[in-house]
Amino acid sequence: MDELLTPRLRLRRWRAADEPLMAAINQDPEVTRYLNRPVDAAAIASFYALVAEHWSTHDFGFWAVETREPAPGGEFIGFVGVGYPAFLPELATRPELGWRLARHAWGRGFATEAAIAARDHAFDKLELPELISIIHPDNVRSQRLATKLGMTLAQHVHNPVLDRQVDVWQAIRAAR
Repeated sequence: MDELLTPRLRLRRWRAADEPLMAAINQDPEVTRYLNRPVDAAAIASFYALVAEHWSTHDFGFWAVETREPAPGGEFIGFVGVGYPAFLPELATRPELGWRLARHAWGRGFATEAAIAARDHAFDKLELPELISIIHPDNVRSQRLATKLGMTLAQHVHNPVLDRQVDVWQAIRAAR
């Protein structure tokens, strides 16, 4: 599947033109404030390749998110989707639902709308048994979003990159 549509958003496969747009989002210190790994120049430069490789290997991954609203329709605003969190070996085999949007897109319900579509796709189409979200304990906005997605705080793990505990939120696919 190459895209998911919601009333206001298009979640689609990545294009090369998205690379500099995502790099700009990743350079905003407020956007990256609570990430569970550093976003230095090397990480920013390798982000697109990592996303493309995950899609190639697993046939799913983080979707590029753009608006479908009339103005400025088609605007790239970040990503939402599912990937394996290789940066934390303890959790690397558990699919993580993650999101990162440009600051100007915050507060409009876009993250919730996109994350619900990605969650539903992961459970209904990919038939993944669970999803986790790794959330910095101070990131109240992401905690609220996880709650809206039906996730609950399941455990804490040590993140050696940050040298601190981080929260692991979890949702289990309902029997169908």
